[in-house]
Amino acid sequence: MIRNLAFSLVLVAGLLVFADRADALISAHQCTYCHTTHLALGDTLLNAASVEALCLSCHGPGGISTLKAEVHTDSTTAPSFRHTCLDCHNPHDNLPNWKGGENIALVGLDLEDLGVARIPTPNSGIRNVVFENRTAFIQGSPDYDGACETCHTLTRFHRNTADGTHTHQVDTTCTSCHNHGNYFLR
Repeated sequence: MIRNLAFSLVLVAGLLVFADRADALISAHQCTYCHTTHLALGDTLLNAASVEALCLSCHGPGGISTLKAEVHTDSTTAPSFRHTCLDCHNPHDNLPNWKGGENIALVGLDLEDLGVARIPTPNSGIRNVVFENRTAFIQGSPDYDGACETCHTLTRFHRNTADGTHTHQVDTTCTSCHNHGNYFLR
């Protein structure tokens, strides 16, 4: 009870001080879509038992959002891994990326208080991520920092190093074949 009250006070104070930075992906979202000061089911006054359950309540197969998603897991040929929403998305802010642009779709986290979007990867540590455009991905750049490339080390195409093939479907939206709502599998 005291923990919820303390968090409620911090949440309200944060909203007053950082009102211009307390937005979700679209302006139609309100704090109460995800948080409640009473009857919270999860930590940080969430309306669900976990962040993953909360995100998938709208973005999962039965949710109301047209933007569907699943937790990103391994395929049968890759080592075992599981990435959930908060591994790649910041639920409160579109962050600038290290190249000076602003990432879309809440991609990237401010993991080291640098003020830029970064992602923890399974094999390469924390890396910069650039995701500014839904219609064309600039892949194969010498930086290998695209939304998909940032993590990929074992895929055939678009790894986060010069290894592998970087000419596969260049300037094509990855999710046109690798759907976010199908674990990014074809």
